[in-house]
This record gives sequence, structure tokens and C-alpha cells, in this order.
Amino acid sequence: MRSRTLFIKVKDFSAAELDQFRSYQRRSFAILEKVAATLQAGQTEKEIARALVLRYREAGVASFFHLPVVLFGARTALPGDWSLNKFFPRSKSLQDGDSIIFDAAPLFDGYLVDTSFSFCFGENPVHRKMMTDLAQFRSSILAAVNGGQGFKFIADTVAADLLAMGYLPVHTKHPGEVLGHRAIKITKLPVAWRLQGFDALSVGWFGLKNKLAEIRLNRESPLWNSSKASDHPPHDGLWLVEPHAGKGDTGAKWEEILVIQNGHANWLDKEPPHVRQWAMIAAQQDYGPV
Repeated sequence: MRSRTLFIKVKDFSAAELDQFRSYQRRSFAILEKVAATLQAGQTEKEIARALVLRYREAGVASFFHLPVVLFGARTALPGDWSLNKFFPRSKSLQDGDSIIFDAAPLFDGYLVDTSFSFCFGENPVHRKMMTDLAQFRSSILAAVNGGQGFKFIADTVAADLLAMGYLPVHTKHPGEVLGHRAIKITKLPVAWRLQGFDALSVGWFGLKNKLAEIRLNRESPLWNSSKASDHPPHDGLWLVEPHAGKGDTGAKWEEILVIQNGHANWLDKEPPHVRQWAMIAAQQDYGPV
């Protein structure tokens, strides 16, 4: 497969381009943490989602692969028959002990990054343990890719491991049931195609490429899940990996860019916020935003 399809580049990124992805990923995490540090009891998901959009606009973001997601309390576990529209913020107000997930996929100058920040408002022992348990997947997914395991096998293994821990693998309730999806670079165009804040070009490309892969007209789906379209060795490129656990009224996740080049994988950044959080939890410290 060519590294560029029409206006979208999916692999063979230069060192300079990887540096840009890393810089924009850090910028996105910083925005999530800055807004997280301002939370007060009684604020609603809608209020915080608007604050996030404003911060991203101030940072130069014109559109999003998906708009910022803000989930409080039981909604972090994606309970019941979860559908796409339930990701949109509600008037649910923040309460002490709530687990929280922020998830945003901005496009910075055509670079698509997707970041998640999971924490709790006050103390929540279930969330603390869940975050600790999720840490193992950062090393196990990397080892599986470098060991030559297929995408479907890895997705199935992560789901089975979460179930064995007593959690639901609720990333299977995400659109496309994804453990991960591609990070891409979009060529700057004179006119940006947007639909209610979403970048129409990237969203349309993901949908088309995945459909072609499902009907076997294309071998490289931009989605990484447990479907037949992911039953292949890892494809080169940048992959946004996002294991998400749920149990009762608590959910937690992390998300960051995995780089795969010539079949070899490494994480784009050494210490995203969740890695720092795991160290703080191990030291029995507060692991909220800094």
C-alpha cells in the first residue's frame, strides 16, 4: 500500500513528521490536564466539553476527528447498550468520588492525534486499581506486535485478559469496536470540509477504507479490532491504542500513539500522562492532573 492515499498519509513518516506528531500529542494531553485541574463539584459534562473545545480552538484546532468526550461517574464504564450518541456530553454533574474520562481527537495542522486522560474526582479505590491493572497492556501490546502477533489476535488477547481481571473490555463499545485506529496526516487544502465540528475528510476516509477492508477490496483497514479485517500482521504506520476497562460504576482507559515501522513497534513518547500516573499510584500518591 502506498503511504499516501489521495490527501491522507498513513505511514513512512519522516523523523520531522514523527516529531510533529509527538509535539501535538503532548499539546493535546496538556490541554486535557489543564481543564481537568479546574474541575469543581457540580459542573456538568456539557460545561467541561465546551471548555475543552475552547482550549483547543485557542491552540489552533479548527476541526476534530471526534469532538472532546467528557464522561463522569458510571458513564465512564459505558453501561448497557451503549451507542454513538451516548458519547456526547450530558447535563450530568460531577460528584465526589466520580471516575472521569476526557478523550479528544484534534487535528493540528493536519496531524490527527487522539488522547485520553482518566482520573477521579476525589478518592476512588476501584479506579485506582483499574488504572494500575491497565498499565500492563502498554508493555504486552508492544511485545505482541514485536513478536509478530496479528492485530486480531492482540485485540482478542487484551479483551480476554480484561475479562480475566474481572473487567469488561468496553473499548469494544467504541465506534468500530476498536482497540486502536490509525493516526494520519491530512494534506492542507484551501477549503476544510467540516460537519458539526468533525473533519469530514478524515471521518469519511476511515469509513470508506474500513468498508473496503470488510468486503476484501482493500487489505488495510484503518481500524484495529477483533474483526476479520484485522486478521493480519501489524501494518506499518501510527496506531492510536486505547484499552478501556469498565466495572460497575467505574471506567478507565489510556490512549497514545504506537509507531510501527518495518514491523517493529515503539511508543512515540516515553512518558505520557498515564505513565506518570502509574508511577504516582505505585508511590501511593494522588494521580490526578498536575
